[in-house]
Amino acid sequence: MLPVDLQILKYIFIEKPIYYFKMKPYFETEEYNNLCTYMENRGESNSSDFLKEREYTVFDLETTGFLPEIGHEVLSIGAVRIDGEGQKSGEMHQLIRPIRPVPNHILSLTNLSREDLEGAESFITGFQKFLSFSENSTLVAHPAHFDVRFLRAMVKRWKLPEYSPACIDSQMMAKYTLPGVSHRLDPLLNHFNIHNLERHHALNDATMTARLFTELLRIAEKDYFITSYSVLQQKINEQ
Repeated sequence: MLPVDLQILKYIFIEKPIYYFKMKPYFETEEYNNLCTYMENRGESNSSDFLKEREYTVFDLETTGFLPEIGHEVLSIGAVRIDGEGQKSGEMHQLIRPIRPVPNHILSLTNLSREDLEGAESFITGFQKFLSFSENSTLVAHPAHFDVRFLRAMVKRWKLPEYSPACIDSQMMAKYTLPGVSHRLDPLLNHFNIHNLERHHALNDATMTARLFTELLRIAEKDYFITSYSVLQQKINEQ
C-alpha cells in the first residue's frame, strides 16, 4: 500500500478525474435530482430534547478505507432503528456499488465478492434508502466521528446538499459513562455480555452497537442530569 502522501497525490491527479467521469452520468438522472430535492426539504429531526422520547438510528459502514477525502468509498450501510427504551422497530442492510475497484484485502475483510458489489445499488440509491430509514431520528455510531464524517465526505463528493445530522458518538459516550473500560467496541461488548456477531458486516455491527447504546443510555440516565440530548452532548464533548 502506498504511503498516505502518495495516495493523496494519486487521488488528486489520477483518480479524482476518473471518479468525476464515472459519476457524471448520475448527475443527470431523475433519481439524483429527487435526492437533492429531498435533502434540501428535509426538516429537523427529533423536536424533543429528552433522550427517552427520541428515536435512534444506530448504523455502521463498511468502506474501502479510512480516508474518504482521498477517494475511499462506502461498500455497505447497516442500520437498526430503536426507541429510547431500546426497542427495535426496523433494520436495513444495503450494499453499495463502488466507483473504483475494491482492493482484495477489503473484500476478504468484509466477506464481500466483486459479484455482490457489481449487483448492488449506486450510492445515490443506497443513501436515499438510508435517509428515508433514518428520517426523524438521531444517528448513533461507534465511533460517529468516522462514520458520520465518511458519509458527509461522500455527500460532498457527489455534490449533494450539505448533510449535518444530529448524532451521538457511542464511543465517546462509553468513555464518559465507563471511564475504567476500554471504549473500543469489542471490550464493551464483552463488558455487557453482548453476543458477538460476525464482525465487519455492517448490519451485525449496527445490531451490536444498538444493544451497547441501550446499555450506555441506561447508565447515563442514572445520573439525573443526563436526561436530555443537549446535556449528554455537552458531557461527551468534555471528554
